[in-house]
Amino acid sequence: MWKCSGEGKVSKKKGFTLTEILVTVVVLATLAAIVIPGFSKAKNKAAANQAIAYLRTIRTAQKMYYAKWKTYNAFANDAAIKTDLSAETQAASYTFSVTAPTATTFTATATKAGGTGTITLNQDGAFAATGSEAGYAPSS
Repeated sequence: MWKCSGEGKVSKKKGFTLTEILVTVVVLATLAAIVIPGFSKAKNKAAANQAIAYLRTIRTAQKMYYAKWKTYNAFANDAAIKTDLSAETQAASYTFSVTAPTATTFTATATKAGGTGTITLNQDGAFAATGSEAGYAPSS
């Protein structure tokens, strides 16, 4: 936009119009609405993959325990797993436990914070998942 000053000099106005600013804000908001859900899904998938890795670690530790004692053992929480199996389980989004209904079977469970879903792994390496975690269990 051109503006003529009182002395006959022509000067160009500087700055953005309200319309230009509003269009920029709308475009940025639209991009954010598209990208943010993708980041959320990626974050959940990464947390589930970490839990799966810890379940595999627990399975390996249980196999070693079985080799020594000829039985599997149940562990109620992360602290017991770490102390008795020497298996690390520091996933902030999950809690871990192990049930051993018989001397030759066990199921390690990763429970999503808030109890919205679980991922399980048994002594044979078979994964299963429920609730919000249903899409994250790998094929055995």
